[in-house]
Amino acid sequence: MCGIAGLMTADAGQVPADILRRLGDALSHRGPDGRREYQAGGVGLVHTRLAIIDVAGGAQPLLAERGLGQRPCALIANAEIYNDLDLRAAMPDARFATGSDCESALHVYLRHGHRFADRLRGMYAIAIHDPAYAGGRSYLVLARDPFGIKPLYYAETARGFAFASEPRALVDAGLVAPVLRREGRDELLALQFTTGRDTPFVGIHRVLPGETLVVEKGRIVNRLRRDALPAGGPAGWNADEAERRLAAALADSVAR
Repeated sequence: MCGIAGLMTADAGQVPADILRRLGDALSHRGPDGRREYQAGGVGLVHTRLAIIDVAGGAQPLLAERGLGQRPCALIANAEIYNDLDLRAAMPDARFATGSDCESALHVYLRHGHRFADRLRGMYAIAIHDPAYAGGRSYLVLARDPFGIKPLYYAETARGFAFASEPRALVDAGLVAPVLRREGRDELLALQFTTGRDTPFVGIHRVLPGETLVVEKGRIVNRLRRDALPAGGPAGWNADEAERRLAAALADSVAR
């Protein structure tokens, strides 16, 4: 479990240092093994780390250049990428700087853009700052795994677009007032979770399972969604074929 948070300002101005500090403080319990902050082009990121893979070299943000001399893309994540080795093998020309499984997600993004998460298998909440997308435009991209295992919340505020692993961080940083939504509160108490985009806090929303948000100049400009499972319906298999496919799917799942 790690903590991620950040802010993209609406005017491309620098994120106040005290906001990043308070975001990090609120998420320190999620990452006891390290904490780093990052600023570039009107985006501030903070990562609190629970070190599991590449303990010595996997500190975040992870950086990678789109091309020689270009400003680097930066990734922070609370993630386990199960097909990391397969992704690395499929990108033999990529220059990996660490053994972190999250770095493969960054290089997939560099190759496939905003739909990069379609190629990931795992549980993840990922934020990528891309300062030089097509046409030199600056984007912040958030992605959450299809089953919604890793949490990720956001708020569109007067300062810009803010996100965090927990709603509390957005409140503690002074980005959102701690005002409860009655419907969200009641749903949380009844079910122990909330079912939609809204949360118990006014102005704080969930990134939905399988959703990718594309943010520009502090505002959401695109939403992409992938399904966790294929559409249902008759498969047209006999019992032997169904048994074979089930065994293969289970073996593939366990292998990862």
